[in-house]
Amino acid sequence: MIHIHPLSRAQLERVVADSQVVERDGHGIKVLRLRDGRYLKYFRRKRFFNRELLSPAAVRFARHARRLERLRIPTLRVESLHRIIGEPHTVAVYQPMPGETLRALLARGEMDGQLMYRVGVFLARLHRQGVFFRSVHPGNIVIDGFRIGLIDVLDMKVRPWSMSRWARRRNWLHFLRCVEDRAHWRPEWIEALLFGYRDAADLPMREVGEVAERIRDFLF
Repeated sequence: MIHIHPLSRAQLERVVADSQVVERDGHGIKVLRLRDGRYLKYFRRKRFFNRELLSPAAVRFARHARRLERLRIPTLRVESLHRIIGEPHTVAVYQPMPGETLRALLARGEMDGQLMYRVGVFLARLHRQGVFFRSVHPGNIVIDGFRIGLIDVLDMKVRPWSMSRWARRRNWLHFLRCVEDRAHWRPEWIEALLFGYRDAADLPMREVGEVAERIRDFLF
């Protein structure tokens, strides 16, 4: 059972004092790095009547992290959830997954074929295990030595069956769509990524080849 604890605005301000802004959007701050190294993520309810009344985003966030943990997929660890008293918003406090994002490594050119092959194997594993992570992109994949995992896990579904061909194609487009990453991809890294996916995917070789051709056409 996942519980949400009340937190006053004054208590929240004390918790986030001297914290560092990690992410923000048009609605305000989204993620803070607290003084002790933990992270705090805001979940704002933008409409009065929506699914947040029955299933707050913070609860889904924690539930997804626990589900990944049960699947032995590295991810963040949620420590507590809070509803801000008198406001419709919730927050989660969590320990981040150590390591660096694939996006940061790509931007610095600190990749090689072996590591990219392992990322392809990881993506195939997600698809085999029915993890449809709609926000999959290099900024949400973290590499910590030999471990590869996921962060920002709100926008996710886990099914008890392997992902469909349609869902896999859609997931690949999500993975490659970010314009900020496009300039950093190298053809040899893409080929290594595809080889890793091919070797680990539970698909006939012909279908994996079709996926590979779509990716090459999309990027190049």
